Amino acid sequence: MARKKDKKPREESRPSYGWAPEEAAEEKLAEGLKRSDLDERKVTLVDRDISTPVIETYDAETGELEGSILLKDGNREGLTGLVKIIENVDVELDHDSNIESINFRGKLNVENPSTKDRLWDIDLSLKNIGSTNLKSKDIKIRELGTDTKTNTYSENFVIKEEIKNLLLIQEYVNTLPDADRILNIRDIETNLMLAKEKTSKAGANVKERVTPVEEEEEEEEEEEEDEEEDEEDDDSMDDGGTASDEYSLQSFGISIDKANTVTFAIAMRSLFEKPIKNVKVVKNIPGDFSNPTIRDTTVGKAGVEGKKVVWTIEKLAPKQTVILKFTCTITVTDITKRKTGTIDVTYEAASSFAEGLDIDKYDAYTRNKFFVDTVERDEEPGVWDCKLVFENPSEFIIQLFNADVYAAENESLKFVDIDPRDVPLLPAGAQWHSNKWKYESEEYPAFRKKLEFRVMPDFQTTVFGTAAISDVILEIASITGDMEYDIDQVPTYKEKDVIATLKMVNNGSAPLNEVSVVQQFFTNEYQPPKAGEIKLLWDGSEVDLDSSSVKFDGSVFKISLKDLRNSSTGMFLPESALEFQYPIHCVNPAQDSKFESEIIYFTNTFPVSQELEFRPEVPVIEALHLRRRFRIGKEVLPVGSLGNYQIILTVENIGSAPLQKLTLLDKVPDSFEYGEYSKKPEITDEVGEDTLKWTIDKLEAGEMIEISYKISGTGAYSPSEAQLGL
Repeated sequence: MARKKDKKPREESRPSYGWAPEEAAEEKLAEGLKRSDLDERKVTLVDRDISTPVIETYDAETGELEGSILLKDGNREGLTGLVKIIENVDVELDHDSNIESINFRGKLNVENPSTKDRLWDIDLSLKNIGSTNLKSKDIKIRELGTDTKTNTYSENFVIKEEIKNLLLIQEYVNTLPDADRILNIRDIETNLMLAKEKTSKAGANVKERVTPVEEEEEEEEEEEEDEEEDEEDDDSMDDGGTASDEYSLQSFGISIDKANTVTFAIAMRSLFEKPIKNVKVVKNIPGDFSNPTIRDTTVGKAGVEGKKVVWTIEKLAPKQTVILKFTCTITVTDITKRKTGTIDVTYEAASSFAEGLDIDKYDAYTRNKFFVDTVERDEEPGVWDCKLVFENPSEFIIQLFNADVYAAENESLKFVDIDPRDVPLLPAGAQWHSNKWKYESEEYPAFRKKLEFRVMPDFQTTVFGTAAISDVILEIASITGDMEYDIDQVPTYKEKDVIATLKMVNNGSAPLNEVSVVQQFFTNEYQPPKAGEIKLLWDGSEVDLDSSSVKFDGSVFKISLKDLRNSSTGMFLPESALEFQYPIHCVNPAQDSKFESEIIYFTNTFPVSQELEFRPEVPVIEALHLRRRFRIGKEVLPVGSLGNYQIILTVENIGSAPLQKLTLLDKVPDSFEYGEYSKKPEITDEVGEDTLKWTIDKLEAGEMIEISYKISGTGAYSPSEAQLGL
């Protein structure tokens, strides 16, 4: 007869599942399952006697035989209901591993991988959704179909809080001869771990959730933290230490006109909980570098592919620092900045950025079939042999976790009573047959049946990550600049000052301690400025220039800025600009005379290195026998409705020589509005009323320029007032 045993409640007896694959061919999804073919999304039963198509099942408590599973054609495989977390994470880092941006895009997919069998009444519960903007941990899906339009439920999500970069990666560049010794794994690992706690908000979507008040508070906190860090840095310098160990690992100075060997080290360390795979690091080699040579890799393979160094790692274990070292050669013959090349990284991970986002429960139904075989004994009429059969006709692996058969008139009289511990998982096409029970009745037996099952789930997390690392500029002590005169033609036999403007920019990466300007070939007709006539602008602000810094020696004029590091201005830093302004005194130059000068900028570093020089192109000042002749005209045309007029001004060079720095003025009566210029003027009040002013840099002989604008009368206007010209 039937027996009855105490069952544990369903929720307690069912295991929870949350699987994330480390290795597709090996990791067990749940007890008794592993992936068999990831492309086909199948799993297979394991740890079973595969010599027979029948699997016996036993009572978990008593050990008694309770039934058997009949496999269809020996098949032990089946599909699972898929729950996927797919994350795309793009990280941008500067050269020192500071996070410049993190772009995160997450998607939760519930998928039906079968093209034959639908899934329905899907209940999914998630764990640890607090770090995301997912609205609820409980998701209910009525049905998933079998085609691409109906077989997937998707929900996008983002991470609300700041995100850590889980793949630490940094490049170290060193130009010193003993760079290989300096760039050792111990010191690099210590430095790399400084980036472990760096975080960033995940993209603009998260930023939108921050209120203005919260954002202001965050900015104030960041400013306070920055001030504290600056104070700590100052203290460390006062104690004789360095501000940061990272700078001792790197050196960016190279020499001009020499083959320099630059050593690169790329270090990585994974903070993911599980190994990451398919790591690919691509170092882009700029055209100025040559002969890239791999020196060492602690893991993976590295090679040179054209102008790229490519480093591939099949699997990178957590908390393991790995290094690639290679060298390049660079020779520089000019002052152009040299970039070291960016780095692009791609990888795949199986650990979510969303801090433990996981599956807690999954229930789903699919096609199923069950029946009771009821056979009356040949020699014992009224005695029946009965058996419950549960069939899995679907493509899925099914877990039968409850099967009850009891008398129709008495529920306490049970003939079949199992729980999840008793029945193994049923692969596609399999049947579970209970033990037979004896039932005596002259009538046709009738039984009540209660069966509970679910499709087995598979929970997968896949992160597709990228990282982009900025490059740096090799330090080249260099300057650039230009010079110009405000005019390059002066009248003969008259005194005229020409204003020279010399601009100098530190376009290198090394501070400069000495700056000199030398201009030569002055004559009696073209004389240098006096010390008090020289104006110095440092990054746009005027700086006092000591008269001792200016010297005259025959035809040579020199300005010298020495020992800047001990001056009030400090050294001439990278990206800073100097501007010298002074007059060239043209004293009664003869007809057709010229001032063909040469200017040289000299700079040096501290400590002193080879002096650098830069020669800007210097225009020629010509003395021309200029007799200026020009014609200025004004025309007033009525246009459109009453009160609207177009003013046309003309200036024509009727002489034989070019005219420079011409000024054209026109005043507008107070009772008129003005606008719609053919050339935008400067608005002044030089004659007590609104005055329009145009400056014409140069007007060639015979050339005429026309400028127009419109006026419109307002109030008690008088059109004749517009006739007046200046």
